[in-house]
Amino acid sequence: PLSAYDDLDYRAGTPGLYPPVVQPLAMGRPRRSSSVSYSPRPPAFGDPFRRNSPPQVKFKRKGAFRSGITLGEAQANVRLAGYDSYTFNDLGVDHRGKIYVKISWPGYSPLNYEIPVDGYGGLIDLQSLTRRIGRAVAHYLQANIIPIPWDRIELSHMEEVGMGSWHLKMTTN
Repeated sequence: PLSAYDDLDYRAGTPGLYPPVVQPLAMGRPRRSSSVSYSPRPPAFGDPFRRNSPPQVKFKRKGAFRSGITLGEAQANVRLAGYDSYTFNDLGVDHRGKIYVKISWPGYSPLNYEIPVDGYGGLIDLQSLTRRIGRAVAHYLQANIIPIPWDRIELSHMEEVGMGSWHLKMTTN
């Protein structure tokens, strides 16, 4: 009697045993180089010059030279550059259509906000997201009684800290 561990010679003609079927890896129609079109890979999410850095969502006014918008502009629904360049997958939106944004200010405890994300055709509506983040920042400043004029606060960008979790970077001007 044969066991599964016996060495079998497939060429010896053992009845009932067949050699394993091996499929060649690349068997297709031969093609000319002129019939194959190459398209470049789409750019990775984030800045290609910052390879090992976390992905970022930048807030930039349409037509502005530098990124960053004031808190007032965020709440006033200002037009943003690249407002349709992020997908739901890029931001890690959960099944409920939300992301988590951590807002912190030096000397105060951070708070996490659950922000609903709207979009169309698989793309994020960045203006409504920015407006909601602006509301969250206003709430954070009021809740912590931070004595700074809102027109001096500038929302720079968000950095991803985990899937669907973002840390908001703010500056003062």
